Amino acid sequence: MAPWLSSGDVLRWWRTDVLGLTQQECAALLNVRPSALSNWERGRRAISIDLRDLDTALKGEHVLADLLWAESSPRGLEPGQLWTKVFSGPSQPRWMWLRSPAPRLTLVGEWGVARMEQELEPGPNGVFITAGASVPDSPVLFHLSEPGWADFGTGALPDRIPGAPIIDAMTLMQPSSADGAFVDLFSLSLADKLAARSKDILELAEAAREKVADYVEGRAVPEPTRWPPEPEGIEEVDRRRFARLRTARGLSLMAMADRLTELTGTAVGRDTLRRFETDIGRPHDRMLPVALDHALGAEGRLAALELRAGRGSEAVSFPRYWRGPIWLRVADERGAGRIILRRGQWHREYRFDGPSLVSAHWFDPSVPIRLVAERTTRWAVGVGRIAGATSIDQGWTPTTMEVAQESLAAIERAIFTAMDRQRDA
Repeated sequence: MAPWLSSGDVLRWWRTDVLGLTQQECAALLNVRPSALSNWERGRRAISIDLRDLDTALKGEHVLADLLWAESSPRGLEPGQLWTKVFSGPSQPRWMWLRSPAPRLTLVGEWGVARMEQELEPGPNGVFITAGASVPDSPVLFHLSEPGWADFGTGALPDRIPGAPIIDAMTLMQPSSADGAFVDLFSLSLADKLAARSKDILELAEAAREKVADYVEGRAVPEPTRWPPEPEGIEEVDRRRFARLRTARGLSLMAMADRLTELTGTAVGRDTLRRFETDIGRPHDRMLPVALDHALGAEGRLAALELRAGRGSEAVSFPRYWRGPIWLRVADERGAGRIILRRGQWHREYRFDGPSLVSAHWFDPSVPIRLVAERTTRWAVGVGRIAGATSIDQGWTPTTMEVAQESLAAIERAIFTAMDRQRDA
C-alpha cells in the first residue's frame, strides 16, 4: 500500500472505495469539470472548493473534510511528541490520526478521567484511534515516544482505511494517573457500572475500587505520574511557519483572509497577510498571530502571546474563538507563594517555591480565568504554547457536588455510548 502523499490521494480513495463513483459522477456531484477533479486527485492542483461543501456533496459526515484538512499536517508542521485538542459542542464520535516515521512507538494519552497506553506499529498511512463518543469541553492529550503528528477529527470513520490500522479507544482504557477527590468520586460512581456492562472493563473497575479504598482508608497513595510531560513550546513567533502551513493546507492568501474573518472575526487583506508572512513590519492587530494559529488549526504551536500582566487577584478574558493551550507565569516577592485559578465552577490551587511557568487548556472562551492571589504575587497570562511550561491540566476541582455530579453524568454517558457503538459495530 503506497502512502497518501496529498489530499488528492484521500479524495480518490473516498470516491472509489467509499462511494464507488467514477470521476464523471463525482465531478457532477461537486459541480466541477472532470478535468479539475482529476488534477485534484493527482495532486497537480489544490482542491479549490470549500472542504465543508465538498464533504456535504460526497456524504462525508465531517469525516472527509477533517481527513482532507489533516492530511497536510506533516508538510506544514514540525513533528512533535505532545499533541492536544479541546472538542467543543455535543458528544460525538471522534478520532485521532497518528503518523510518525518511527516503525514503532508508544502512545500515552489522557482524556478527562481515562488513560490510554499502547505500543503501536503505524502503517504507511499511520494509525487511527477512534472513540464512539466524546466528553464535551474536555482536553485530549496524547504523548508519543517518538516525534510525529497527531490530528483530530469528528465522525464515524469507514470500517477500513488503506495502510492504517484502526484501534477503538475503549480497548485501551485505563484509570487516569490523576489524583484527587473528583477522580475518586468518579471511580466510586463508575466502577460497578463498568464491571456490570462489560467483562473487558473489569480490570479498570477493580483498579478504580482499589484506588478509592486507599483514599478512604487513609493508606499511602503513591505520587501520580507527572502528566503530561513538559509540552513543546515556542520562544518567539516565526512568521515563515505560518506561510508553510497555509500553503500545505492548500489555502491562497484570499482564502486565508476569508477563513480568518469567518473563524475569528479578524478582517485583513491579502497584502497584510503577505507582509506578515514575509516578515515585513509589525501587524496592526497584535492578535493576528494567534488568530492565524487558530484558523490554521495549529493548536497553539505557531503563536504564544501575553494577554495581560498584573498582581494580586484579577480576571483575564481570552479571545472569543480560543479553545486551546494557555499559560501562566507567576512569582512572589517573598519567594514561595500560592495562587488559586478559577474557571467557572472549577478551581485549582497551585503552589510554587520561586518563579514558575505553567500551562493548561481552556475550553470556554466566554469564561475568563480568575486569579486569586496575594498582592505580593506577580503574574502574566497568555495563549498558545510557550517553551518550558509545566502542565496543570490535572487537579481541577468542582466547586459544588452538583457540578461534580453533572460532570460525572456526562463522562458516564460518553463512555457507555462508546461501549454501545463498539458492541454494535
